[in-house]
Parts: sequence; C-alpha cells; structure tokens
Amino acid sequence: MKNNHYSKKHFRSFNISEEEKVLKNTWRNYFKKGIDLGEVRPVIMDSWKRSQSYNINPNWDQATTICKQKEILKRRETNKDILTLIRPFMDDLFEIVKGTDSIIAFADKDGIVLELFGDSEIALNAASVNFKVGVDMCEKSSGTNSIALSLVHGKAIQVVGPEHYCVVWHTSHCSSAPIKDPYSNEIIGVITLVGYYRSTHPHSFGLVRTAADTIMRLIEQNGMKKEKYMINNYFSAALNSVSDGILIVNRLGEIIRINKIAAHLLKISLVENKKYQISDIPQLEPLSKYIEDSISGNEIILQDELNMLYEEKFKLLFTSRKIVVEGQYLGNIIILKKKVNKELKQHSAKYNFTSLIGKDQDFIKAIKLASKAAKTDKSILIIGESGTGKELFAQAIHNESERQFESFVAINCAAIPKDLISSELFGYAEGAFTSAVKGGKMGKFEAANGGTIFLDEIGDMALELQAHLLRVLEEREITPVGSNVSKPIDVRVIAATNKDLFSLVEENKFRLDLLYRLNVISIKVPPLRKRKQDIELFIKHYLPTKKICPNVLNYFYEYDWPGNLREMRNVMEQLDIFCEEEMVTEEYLPEYIRADFLEKEENTSLYQSVANETKKETMVIALENSSSVSDVAKKLGVSPSTLYRWASEYQINMKDYFKKTKQA
Repeated sequence: MKNNHYSKKHFRSFNISEEEKVLKNTWRNYFKKGIDLGEVRPVIMDSWKRSQSYNINPNWDQATTICKQKEILKRRETNKDILTLIRPFMDDLFEIVKGTDSIIAFADKDGIVLELFGDSEIALNAASVNFKVGVDMCEKSSGTNSIALSLVHGKAIQVVGPEHYCVVWHTSHCSSAPIKDPYSNEIIGVITLVGYYRSTHPHSFGLVRTAADTIMRLIEQNGMKKEKYMINNYFSAALNSVSDGILIVNRLGEIIRINKIAAHLLKISLVENKKYQISDIPQLEPLSKYIEDSISGNEIILQDELNMLYEEKFKLLFTSRKIVVEGQYLGNIIILKKKVNKELKQHSAKYNFTSLIGKDQDFIKAIKLASKAAKTDKSILIIGESGTGKELFAQAIHNESERQFESFVAINCAAIPKDLISSELFGYAEGAFTSAVKGGKMGKFEAANGGTIFLDEIGDMALELQAHLLRVLEEREITPVGSNVSKPIDVRVIAATNKDLFSLVEENKFRLDLLYRLNVISIKVPPLRKRKQDIELFIKHYLPTKKICPNVLNYFYEYDWPGNLREMRNVMEQLDIFCEEEMVTEEYLPEYIRADFLEKEENTSLYQSVANETKKETMVIALENSSSVSDVAKKLGVSPSTLYRWASEYQINMKDYFKKTKQA
C-alpha cells in the first residue's frame, strides 16, 4: 500500500532492502520505459501483461471497483455456509498474527472480499485505499495481486511489494491460498494474509496455506456428517424394503448407499462403507449422460434400455430426485425399475463377444474363429456339450455381422414336437389344419428374414424335416404348411449340436448333404471341465459378494461339471440365495454336489492314509539298506531336510537303523 495513504504519525520507517530496490527498479523499467529486464517471476510478468490487456492503470492509488451494499448482502447469503464455517477459524488465525500489523481476509470465488479482520492501524490504512469488505480484487479489476493469482492458478501464492501491478499495493506483502470444495474441486473462495512489506510476518505463506487446507478439511467433515445423517435417518430402513433398485449418489458421482435389488441388477457386491464411482459400473454406461445431469442437481424421469451380461434385455425406468438437507444440495436418490421388453427379447440378440467370459486358450481360439466367421455370411455349425454357451456364441456372431440390426430368431429343435416343428419353422396357411389360426401364421424363417436364424440341437431334427430344410437352404425360399405359394427369404443359418453328427450320418439319422450345407464353418466350444482355469472367473461373475472356502474351491476344480456353465450358474445362484455368510462352505452346496463332495473327501482321506503308509514303508526299506542320511536321500530322490521331516512325521529314529547296518 502506498506510503502517503497511511497516517504519518503511525507509519514506521525502515531501511529499504536490496530486494525491494530491485523490484521497484524492475516495475519502473517495465511500466515507465517498456523494458523487461527478466528480473521478475514469470507468473508475475504474465499477470502484468494480462492486466495491461484489461486496460488497468498501474498508477492507481486506490481500489476502484467496490460492490454496492445490496450486492454484498446477496453474496454473503450465497456464501453463508462457508462464512459460518470459517469465521471462528479466522478469529483463531487472527489471534496468531495479532499485533504484527496484519489483515486476514476472505474473498469469494469471484475475488470479492466478504470478510476482513485486522489490527486497527493497518485496517484503517487499508480502508483508506478501499481495501475493505466489498472490494473486487480479481485480476480484471485490480490487476496483479495474490487473491487474483490464487483464483487464476488455483494454488497458494505470495505477491510482494512492487510485484503488484498497481502502486497502491506496493508497500503490501500478501499471501493467498484458494479454498476448494472437496467434492467438486472447484474454488469457492480465497483466504488471504496481508501485511506491510517491510514488517511482514515471517511465516505468513505457510500460515495461509495451512489455513486453507484446514478449512477444506472442515468442509469435508461437515459434508460427511450431513451425508451420514442423510443415510442413517432417511434411507436405511426404506432401502431394502422396496422392490426397486435404489442408489444414493453424492455430488462426486459416488454411490454411497445401494440396496440389494440395485446391486443384483448392476452385478456389484455389497460391501459396507465402500463407495463406488458411477463411472466404474459398465452396466450404467447407456445412462451415463442422464446420470451426469442428475449429479448436477437435475431431477430426471426417463426410460432407457440396458444390455446386461448373462441377463435378458430389459427396459429400465430411471428416476432421479435431488436430496436437500438444511437447504444444501447433497446428492441424488436414483431409482431403477426393471421392465422386461418381451418383444425385444424374442427377436434380438443380447450378447456380444465381450459378454463371453474366459481365458482358456481353446475358448479364446473359439472366440477368434467365431469373430472371423461373423464377418462372412456363411452357415456355421457350433459344436459343444449342453450348457457350454453355444447360443451365446450364435448371438455374438449375429451382433458382429452385417445383419446385426435385423432379427435374431432362435428355435430349439429338440423342444418342439415333431408334428409341429415344420409349421414352427416355415409357418402355415389359413385352414392348414383343424386348430390353425385364422389368416395363418408366420414361421421362424420368415420372422428371421433379413437376419439370422439359430437352430439349436439340430441333431434332433426328424429326417423328413431335414429334407425340407435342405431345400429351403438351397432354394432360399419357404413354403408354409398347407400352401402352394413359396416365399423368398434371406436368412443366415447358425446351427448348434451336442451330438456327433458324423456318427448320426453313419446311423442314417442325419443327412450327409444337410451336414455339409450347415458345416461350412465349424466352431467347437470346450466344456467347462476342460477350461478349469476359468472357474474362478465365473465364481467372481456369478457370486461377487461371496468367497469360496479353499476345500470347496479345490472340489470345484476337481468336479467334472456335466451341466457346464448352466450348471455352474445354477449352483452359484443357489449359494447366493441360501448362504448368508461371506464365506461359502460345503454345507451350502446343493445336495447332489454335497454328496459327491463328501465322498471325494472320504476317498481322499483314505488315499492319503494309504499313501502315507507306503511312504513310511519305503523309507524304512531305504534306511535298512543305507549307512547315512545322504545315502538314503539319494535313493529316495529327496533332499536330506525332507528326509528329516519325514522321519519326524513318522517318528522314525534313523540312527537306530544305521547302527543295525554297521552291526550287520
């Protein structure tokens, strides 16, 4: 602050320092002569240049922009929460610097000073140059100063003496630090310590930076208390008593509470006190835009479609409401209501190759082959045991093909009576048979026209129908039952079987010409028993909230899983329902699995007993025919330390045997 603006009878004279001389000279050279000697910090020089671009007069001897009382009151109301929080803290801070000719000030995010504490002399002199409540200290209004630079750069900074743009502040030493909202990281204000340049508090920069950090922690603690209040008093009892999914989301986009329905829908685990980021949940990706809007405080009601892994496609009713406590916006409550879209489910493919779980090399190879085959329009035969996920492959192929936006129609050839499968596949005309629907009915091939038809369990199709199917594939047209009129069709056929079709050909149960027509490209999906390394992946996917005890996990690796993935999923779902503990033990296994598990445990115990006895007998024989420990270890192919361990385990004194050997 310029000397002649302080009361001369109070102003204390000090010898000017070399640093101040250099700064004064640098300021004069730049503003009087237009010369940059490179002796000022880059952050200051950049600010000087910006201030010049704002047409601020560097020779101003007082602040020029002061808010009117009405505007000050409005800003105080807007910032009442932060002002209420920091006033006691500013009192304490002032007690530390009291008597050092210092001022402590708080400015809002726009640089308007809203609170000010100071020693009487410096406060009076500051007021005389308009540094008071309501002064605008942003760079565009007051040029280079510490409050402005804290707002520009978002960090603590000091500006000393002639580093200030305007001469009015040249006798000031100012340290400022931004206060940021811990939830959004946005600057909500700046705390500043101002003193005379020649009598500055030696620790002013550290004090103001520590003060800002402490205030931010207070804000965070205050917010956490309100969050806890919100959770414990408003939602805890209600969350798990509704049939819809409920998420409580704070302003950071963190899920701070979730009920069981939502966790099930989104395939995430319920862990107490754990916060999930919305952005970390891929199942919510289709709703990301709406969720961002809701986190911003908007209330939203809409429907959108989610494609869930290993689940049916469904419509999701998404509702978001603001949560306001004591006038403060804290977050949103999001309600997820599942609505199955049956029509979509019947004629669309849900799965992509990213939906297929596994790291087994044969499984990865099958995915690569299927992905390449998807780019063609050739017929495909998928071979694999029941429950290995053949239809998942078929849907992924469809969704990767050029037909992905057309219909995907699946039919299980083994599940439809032989006398009905022809009409199911090719449709029928009106009056074709007694119970025929008026006007006739479209068949599966016609429903799939332009898209893909998936013929599951093709090996169970009757021979007479195989001939009809072969003709459809060759002629690319269908003739509904009871009609003489053919209809052209354009479908891609993907067939699947769990049988050896070549053996069926030899038994005259399957047509060889149809086999070659379907088997243009063949893909073999390995059974679960041959991809045991994937078992833990499936456990984590189907049972994310549980842990499997080691002996049960070992059993899962030994078990053959004759039902493959379908059986694995059913077992996991049963464990999820009946086991309320975090750790799954053998008592929660399905009865048929548990019986097999216990039998294997008994057999293992019996085998281990026999093996131990055999090992002991072998060791005794080796001891009887040896003269030293190293000799015995060499004969048994183990290390001496292992031999000593065995001797201790079987309570054998090796020295007794060596004595007998010497006596003999």
